[in-house]
Amino acid sequence: MKLILNADDFGLTEAVNLGIVECFKAGVVKATTLMMNQPGTEHAIELYKQGLIPEVGLHFTVTTGKPLSSPSLVPSLVDENGDFHCKTVLFNKHDVCPNEVEIELRAQYQAAVDAGVKINHIDSHHFGGVYAPLKQAFTNVVNDIGLPVRRIDNIILGQDQLTVPTPDAFDMGFFDQGANLAHLKALVLSYQATMPRGCLELMCHPSLESTDELRQLSGYYEKRVKEFNILTSPRLREWLIENGIECVGFNDLHN
Repeated sequence: MKLILNADDFGLTEAVNLGIVECFKAGVVKATTLMMNQPGTEHAIELYKQGLIPEVGLHFTVTTGKPLSSPSLVPSLVDENGDFHCKTVLFNKHDVCPNEVEIELRAQYQAAVDAGVKINHIDSHHFGGVYAPLKQAFTNVVNDIGLPVRRIDNIILGQDQLTVPTPDAFDMGFFDQGANLAHLKALVLSYQATMPRGCLELMCHPSLESTDELRQLSGYYEKRVKEFNILTSPRLREWLIENGIECVGFNDLHN
């Protein structure tokens, strides 16, 4: 079986960025996705240009920070201060304009391209592209761009309208209480038993340390360091090899 461990939130903070770099060096994480509107975005792009991140996708973000589009172009996505609504508000809104979602997704993708980043896949922060108010617009844009994406059927069933490649399965289980080595092994083995020739994607959120900046930006911080320690452990890499699990990135879906 092939395993994609995708490190979400590249660009969130410098500690997150450096943690992701070390995970790539350890050889298990081979994909990450870049946030284009966060404090660590420019630092992440610099690390990419140094050749430290061979594969990077776009982490479409509409639940934190500010839009790259003018707030006047995406009024249903922002509050009175021009900031994106939090996920609880956004995912329960009934007036999200699909055209505004498309505008912002294209703006974030184009900003990455203009920065010299060769984007090779797309997913979304907090599963923004998966929830009902945004799913159709997300589908339309990624189909047009034509790159592989993370599966979009983990929250709301169905992705038949996608015309781009996805992994055979995606699981959210390596997160929070599930961010431990025993659970990760059990999770991987359960999928290997049912799809031995398939490709499984797991998200991960490593960080080198839990900084004050990270705590201000995310409610998920200490477990990021725990994930980092697991993902950089030689024991994990050896176990994956012993069990015939091949770690790949999204470039594998281009072939």
